[in-house]
Amino acid sequence: MADAIKVPLAGSVNFDTGLYHRTSNSLQIQPVIPLQLSEQWLLVPRIVATAITYIPDLTQNTGGRIGLGDTIATFFITPARARKLIWGIGPSLLIPTATNGNLGGGKWDLGPSVVLLAEPKWGSAGVLVQNIWSLPGNSRRSSVNQIQVETSLSYNLPHDWYLVTAPTLNSDWTQTTGQRWLVPVGGGAGRTFSIWQQAVDSNVTLYYNAIRPTGNLSPKWQMSLQFTLIYPKERKSTLN
Repeated sequence: MADAIKVPLAGSVNFDTGLYHRTSNSLQIQPVIPLQLSEQWLLVPRIVATAITYIPDLTQNTGGRIGLGDTIATFFITPARARKLIWGIGPSLLIPTATNGNLGGGKWDLGPSVVLLAEPKWGSAGVLVQNIWSLPGNSRRSSVNQIQVETSLSYNLPHDWYLVTAPTLNSDWTQTTGQRWLVPVGGGAGRTFSIWQQAVDSNVTLYYNAIRPTGNLSPKWQMSLQFTLIYPKERKSTLN
């Protein structure tokens, strides 16, 4: 969370949605930039900006909307000295930057976030949990009460390769019990390497949505391709 500035580019494709088996896709930019507040504490902003997204019209076998999606900004407070278990806590703010009503929620949302991360010798394990609620605003848009659980588990292999599973679980608390959860299962592989002395991490994963709301409105499959630029950040024991 604190040793490097990371700029992930995450492309995702959702397959087999609706009666016409439509496909949606998106590209997100997710910079993480640690800032030193004091000798004891860091502020770690994490921005998830949907640079472009395509949402098909599920009532037709062609057509859809393309444009910018919403943006989520989270600001974690975390200890400056890393230990065996790294933690961070802070607020998450959803900013309705979508260029079309079908591409975003249309309301400002706010809620708490917490992240836990451990990095044993064999790999890494982490979880990020956030729940957001809609703020007062456009009464024509649906209210939001949603939890998102981002998990990550990796196992190191020789020659800088690794196995990874990092499904994101979602639950919409405004729905009935059987319609709330989207739970993917699956995984993939990745590798860290350098391009002209630029540190890079890349991985590809495939997931099956084992639990999903009924009604064919959620995809059956997800594929994710992530490409991360890494800029090591030297720790400072005192502030200048």
